[in-house]
Amino acid sequence: MATVDGSGSDGKGPGDDTSVTYYRLEEVAKHNTLEELWMVIHGRVYDVTLFLKEHPGGEEVLLEQAGVDASESFEDVGHSSDAREMLKQYYIGDVHPSDLKPKGDSKDPSRNKSCKSCWAYWIFPILGAVLLGFLYRHYMAESKSS
Repeated sequence: MATVDGSGSDGKGPGDDTSVTYYRLEEVAKHNTLEELWMVIHGRVYDVTLFLKEHPGGEEVLLEQAGVDASESFEDVGHSSDAREMLKQYYIGDVHPSDLKPKGDSKDPSRNKSCKSCWAYWIFPILGAVLLGFLYRHYMAESKSS
């Protein structure tokens, strides 16, 4: 854990503090129990321990993401703007910059512009369906002529 002076709240965190507390991912990973539950969402660390009982999806959902980067899961659910606003009160710091993933590191093929074989995901099934259609038609024509 490290504290650095500067405009760390970035308008997203609570209050007008001018310092940011940085947490390493190893430190966040230690806080994964019902007694102390931290998670990372978009590079920011949140202590959601007090929110466990109130979470509409149940505490199990939060426990599954405890101590890890829950950004993808948070976005997949499609949280409302109210939920995002509520999240601010649980903010305790940021992930240490050396632990952040590069922004260009996407495993989603739709976002990866260097995917040279992406067309194979849709062209092969279409060609297969057309081929099966011709084979079926040929088989049906053979069986009617017999």
